[in-house]
Amino acid sequence: MLEFEVVPECCLRNEQIEFTLGMPINQVIIMLQNASRTLHNVELAYSDKDPLSRDITIRLVKDGIRLRFEPNSQLLRLIEVYDLSNIILRYCSTIFSKPADEADPSKVGACFGATHPGVYDPNQRLYELNWRGLSFSFHAPKETSTLQTSYEQGTGLGTLQFTSSTPPRLAKMTIFGGPQKTNPKYNERMYLNSTRLSSLNMIEVVSNLRLPPTPLSAMCGMCCPGSVRSETDGKHISGLVFKFVSQVPTTTVNRTSDLSMKRIELKRVVSFGDTTECVLSALGAPSKVYYASAEPMLIKRGAGSEKLRGSQPHFFFNYFALGVDVCFDSATNRVCKFVLHSNLPGHYDFGIYARCNFSITLPEEQLTLTSTSKRESFIDHFTDGTDMATQQVVLSRNENRNRNDADNPFGSTVCYGTKQVIVEVICSINHF
Repeated sequence: MLEFEVVPECCLRNEQIEFTLGMPINQVIIMLQNASRTLHNVELAYSDKDPLSRDITIRLVKDGIRLRFEPNSQLLRLIEVYDLSNIILRYCSTIFSKPADEADPSKVGACFGATHPGVYDPNQRLYELNWRGLSFSFHAPKETSTLQTSYEQGTGLGTLQFTSSTPPRLAKMTIFGGPQKTNPKYNERMYLNSTRLSSLNMIEVVSNLRLPPTPLSAMCGMCCPGSVRSETDGKHISGLVFKFVSQVPTTTVNRTSDLSMKRIELKRVVSFGDTTECVLSALGAPSKVYYASAEPMLIKRGAGSEKLRGSQPHFFFNYFALGVDVCFDSATNRVCKFVLHSNLPGHYDFGIYARCNFSITLPEEQLTLTSTSKRESFIDHFTDGTDMATQQVVLSRNENRNRNDADNPFGSTVCYGTKQVIVEVICSINHF
């Protein structure tokens, strides 16, 4: 049985794993894979029709934990514990909920201190207590027919008094960023006899929450993605402009103090033809260096392919934290290609890269491609009025032997291209 420490407005953690608000989804997936011996039965849910319209959720079924990620940035913005029967929760050194003794309003209040009066929804019989960055929802007993309220004169505030001797049972605990999990259009003084939390659509309530930035503890010396846009020379794309967040040591006066890090925002330009040294200086060391197999590409060289069989393959700098691959020509060791990953659910490589929020402008086509573009917004520029079937290339990864799972459950994708850009589209959702 797992025991977690609750840190309001921050995280849910123990000695082995830490779910921190603002973490990118690819980092959470890797963390869950590394903790597979203790965390079992993990489910991923997303909208298969429009994955950018609803939150991506990861659910730990056995442990009763649900993680909600904002679909465009793919950052963790809500942590929910919805099943208290298989988990131990503590705040600092105080355990306030365990399977044999689950939390109730009095235990929660004693642990976290006095706060605003609770919010009660008589239709769904839910009673909610809110703190900064933390919320508890309780199921009121079914035999409670009426709800008694006593108000303090001159304040407009009141307390809830349940007629039943059985205390309300904790239904869900939520960790979020910001002061309160409420809809700002409601009057903050309406604490009692209000249905603003439970009767609202969950999507509307979650969308009003502040999206926290990626914490320093989740960066671990890596770069945090910001945005990527193209740079042109007037007629062609000449390179990419990267904006990202990195860590640098702070200046310390005391030599005995621990080395602390601070967050800085950087802007770097990487152009076609840059050397490996230029890329390392601009973006730092890559997460991995990958050497592409040259043999599958020899058929494209024609009859002279035998003369090239001994040549070195192209190699890539994989920047998983930025969602970018930089390809170098094997003969010149200079940049010849960029690969930008939107990391959409349903793609073969989902969970490996962070989402790259890019904006690529094609000068000749007068078209801008972004990480949210759909096929209908650019297909006319790529097919140039010809039959679409003659312009598309089907990409299948079923025979990829570099991955342990050779079978691709998501099926093939379709590629379209112009002079400088090739896009890969997931057929079921018409997205990159």
